[in-house]
Amino acid sequence: MSSDTNEVETDLADRCAYALQAATKAGASFADAMVMGGRSTSVKVRLGEVIEVVQSRDQGLGVRVLVDGPGGLRTVTTSTSDLGDAAITRLVEQAVAMARRTAPDPFAGPPEAGLEAPVPGAPGDLDTYDDAVVRLDADRAIGLALATERAALDVDPRLTNSEGAEMGWGFSELHLLTSAGVHRYRRSSSASLWTTPVADDGQGNKQSDYWYTSARHFADLEDPSVVGQKAAQRTLRRLGARKPKTAEVPVIFESPMASRLIGSIAGGANGASIFRDASWLCGKLGQSIASPLVTLSDNPWIVRGAASRLFDGEGLSTQPMTLVDRGVLKTWILDTYTGKKLGLPTTRSAGRGLGGSPSPTTTNLWMDNGEVSLAALIADTKFGLFVTDSVGGGANTVTGDYSQGVVGLWIENGELAYPVEELTIASTLPAMWAAIDGVANDRDPRKSTSAPSFRVAKMTVAGA
Repeated sequence: MSSDTNEVETDLADRCAYALQAATKAGASFADAMVMGGRSTSVKVRLGEVIEVVQSRDQGLGVRVLVDGPGGLRTVTTSTSDLGDAAITRLVEQAVAMARRTAPDPFAGPPEAGLEAPVPGAPGDLDTYDDAVVRLDADRAIGLALATERAALDVDPRLTNSEGAEMGWGFSELHLLTSAGVHRYRRSSSASLWTTPVADDGQGNKQSDYWYTSARHFADLEDPSVVGQKAAQRTLRRLGARKPKTAEVPVIFESPMASRLIGSIAGGANGASIFRDASWLCGKLGQSIASPLVTLSDNPWIVRGAASRLFDGEGLSTQPMTLVDRGVLKTWILDTYTGKKLGLPTTRSAGRGLGGSPSPTTTNLWMDNGEVSLAALIADTKFGLFVTDSVGGGANTVTGDYSQGVVGLWIENGELAYPVEELTIASTLPAMWAAIDGVANDRDPRKSTSAPSFRVAKMTVAGA
């Protein structure tokens, strides 16, 4: 850790401790405080020219106070970017005063004591921080962005324009303290690089697509030439897109699209949606909700993972969980509050921002790979649609309805025949997940929410 980061760490921990002391003095029965600090930088280029360099350093403090009174505990959460003594004292005193005026909540309260203890099998270090990312300077980042854009445009003369290339990077650190004596700390870094070339078929028809790489560690980023070439290939394959005829056909969702879809299960299984009876999964715990080919796990312990963490937003030690096992829904996603509402223990899944109370969230939510390549899955599809991107719409995790504008490629005789656009696919979430009959082995480990490409046996494709 650099000396600059050491200084931030000491100051931030002290600010948390000061906030808790102020909360106790003001009359809070329980309080926790979270403070974050960090730096982020981004550079953007377009057609070989630098168009933007942005750097910011942020810090902030979030405080949650619970005040006991007639009928139970009352809760208020507040935040500030002013970390001076006077500002923190004033903030906490106002929060306690407001809490006394709110209605009691019989489900409010701190998490169960002892859940901050290490979980057997947990790694000692998730390796989410890289000094090389922190040391990266704007000149080098600009060079990488320029090289990425150049690699894309050099692939084919039909690539005549660009929406630019951008590199972003930064680090952050977080302290979480509670009045019960818990103190948790983590730091992390991240870097990303992307480009979006534009292709012209010579007749005024243009298409664009993108590719990116992201990682906790600088050395784990894909080479600029690889990023640029993938972006170029994805853009070129969209040239000549046409509108297909309306039909009911098998639909293969490419990994990026499939990854978005697994959010429909995570959102539906979120405890906040379940206790409000506002989810397509209500009443389905322990039941089959998807094809036996679908296993979905949330693992916060992946080394260098995009969303890895050893503790959650309440300071509780995290643990992996299987959300869907061979199609069967095994658990809800819970923090302390939603667990109490449902009469269940927390799954240690609390997320939290500075200005809000803890709420259930996922970390590295991954669907298991299948046993075949994407190429083999396409070859096994005589006639159908390969979806590569979406336009508007999507899944309704309350009703389970699904309608999505998409683009992609038409499959004929097991081959990608031609690009398609201006079409809509529609179904329901229960029907889609149950009809998955093929899963590829191409899950992207860069993402916190990631699924391999998979095929839904039949969907309505509305085109011409």
